[in-house]
Amino acid sequence: KRNAVETAPFVAVYQSNAKLMSLERNLENRCQQLDFECSVQKATIHKLEDEAEQRGPSKGELKQKEKVEQLQRKLEERQAIETDLKEKSKNISKELSQQIETNDKQQKETDNLREELKQKDVVITRITTELREGTERTSLAEKQFDSMKENLRRLQEENEKLTKSNDELVDRLVKDKEKYMEEMVKMTEMYEGAVKKIDMLTKLQEQEKRRFLWGKSKKSSKDVDLSEDGGEAAVGPGGRQFGGGGVILPSSIKSKVQAHPTQVICVRYDSAGGDSIATASEDSTVKLWHTSNGQLLKTLHGSSSQVMLGLDLSGDLAAGCGSDKTCRVWNIRTQRLVHQLVGHSQKVTCVRMLQGGRSVVTASADRSMKVWDISRHTYRQTVTMRHSSTSNSIDTSYDSISLVSGHLDGGVRFWDARSGDRTGDVSGLHSGGVTSVNFNPSNNEEILTCGRDSLVKLVDVRKTGQELQSFFHAGFRVDLSYAKCAISPDGKYAAAGSSTGDIFIWRTLDGNLEKQLKGHDAGVVAVAWDRGGSNGQQFASIDKKGNLLLWA
Repeated sequence: KRNAVETAPFVAVYQSNAKLMSLERNLENRCQQLDFECSVQKATIHKLEDEAEQRGPSKGELKQKEKVEQLQRKLEERQAIETDLKEKSKNISKELSQQIETNDKQQKETDNLREELKQKDVVITRITTELREGTERTSLAEKQFDSMKENLRRLQEENEKLTKSNDELVDRLVKDKEKYMEEMVKMTEMYEGAVKKIDMLTKLQEQEKRRFLWGKSKKSSKDVDLSEDGGEAAVGPGGRQFGGGGVILPSSIKSKVQAHPTQVICVRYDSAGGDSIATASEDSTVKLWHTSNGQLLKTLHGSSSQVMLGLDLSGDLAAGCGSDKTCRVWNIRTQRLVHQLVGHSQKVTCVRMLQGGRSVVTASADRSMKVWDISRHTYRQTVTMRHSSTSNSIDTSYDSISLVSGHLDGGVRFWDARSGDRTGDVSGLHSGGVTSVNFNPSNNEEILTCGRDSLVKLVDVRKTGQELQSFFHAGFRVDLSYAKCAISPDGKYAAAGSSTGDIFIWRTLDGNLEKQLKGHDAGVVAVAWDRGGSNGQQFASIDKKGNLLLWA
C-alpha cells in the first residue's frame, strides 16, 4: 500500500516518457523514408537533366521539369519540417533527460525518506516502550507518594502537638527567666548603688580630711597671697598653691609616662572622682593609670588595627569609640567588654557618659549623635540627633539633660538628651572647625571651645553664643581636629596645648595669660583638668609621641 502511494505521483511521468520515446522513433522512421525518397527524386532529376541536354526540351519535359520543381519545393518544405521536427525532438529529448534526472533525484529523496521513516519507526517504538515503562513507574510513585503523604500528615499532627507543648514550656521558661533577671537586675542595681555610695562617701571623707589639713596649713603658714578675685589662696604641702575652691594651678611635672607607642588621641579623668585617668591611642587600646604615680592599672583592647578616637570614664565603666564605627563599653574591674554599641555608618569621633554611666551619647562622622541606654544587659538606642556637619567633640551638663557639640563647620549646637531636640545653635564661632567643647563645671551656662583658628573662647550659652573671652597667644597653634582644651573645676582658668609642645593657661576673668608650661618635646594633643581624687592630682596632658604628663 505504501509503495502504491509513493509511486502514484510518477505514473504520469512514466507515461509521458513512453509517448515521447514512441514519437521520437516514428519521427526517425519518417525522416529516413523522406531521405530515401529525396535521394530517388534527385537521381531521377539528374537523369532527366542529362537526357534533356542531349535531346532538347519538349513539352512533356517542360511539364516534367515544372513537376520536378514543384517536387523540389515540396522537398524543401519537407526538409524544413524535418529540421523543425528534429529541433523539437532534441528539445523533447533534453526535457526528457531533465525529467529523468528529476525523477532520479526524487527517487533518491524517496529512498532517503523511506530510510528516515524506518529510523523514526524504530524511535517511535523505543519511545512507546519507555512511555509504557514510565507510566508504570509513575503509577508506582503515585502509590508511594500517597503513602508518604499519609505518613507526613501523621507526623505533622504529632509535630503540632509537640510544638504546642514546647511553646508552652518555652513561655513558662521565658517568664521564669524574665522574673529571675528582673530580680537579679534589681539586686545588681541595689548593690552597685550601694558600692557607689560607699565609694563616694569614702572619697568625700578623704577630700574633707585633705581640705581640713590644707585649711590648717593655711592658718599656720605665713605664705599668704591674694587670688585673682581678691580671695586667699592657700599654700599646701610641697609648695603647691590651691585656689579658694581647692583647685591646683599646675606648675611642675609630677609623673611622665610613655603611655602608648603611638600618638595619644584622648585623655579623661574619672568623672566619678576616682584616682584614675584614662588615655586612648592609635594602637586601638584604652589604658587606665593611677594619678598618684602614673602606674598602669588596666589595659582595655578595641578592634585590631582601628584607631581609638574618643573615651570617657565613670566609676567602674569605661567607654571608647573609634574608626570601626562602634563604641565599646568595658567593666574596668573585670576588663570585660559589656556592650558594643553598633548603629553608626561612619567612624565614631567622641563619646560621653550620662547619668553616672547609665547612658552613653556618641557622635559620628555620619552627621548624627545617638543616645544609648546601657543600664541593662542588652543596650538600647533611645534617641538620634541629626545635623549637617561632623561633630569633633561633645560634652554634657551636670544633670545629663543638656548636650553641646562642636562641629567641623565652626559652629556649636545644643541638644536635649531626653527628646533629641536641638535647643540652640551658634554658627561661625571658629573658622576651620571646632576641635573641643566643654561646659564650665562651676557654671553650666558657659562653655569653653577650641578651634582650628588657634583660638580658645569662653561663650555665654544664655545669650546665643556671646563671647565672654577670647584667648590667644603668638606661640599657640592648633593643627589637629581633635585637639582638646580644658577649664578648671572652679571655672577661673582655661588651658590648652599647642602643637609647639607648650601648654597655655589663661585667666577667664580678664583673658590674660597666667602660665606657659613646658615639658613636652612634641606637639600637645589634649589636656584634662578635674577636681582630683584622694591624692589631689588634677591636671594632665598628652602629646603626639604617646607621652602622658601628670602635673602638680
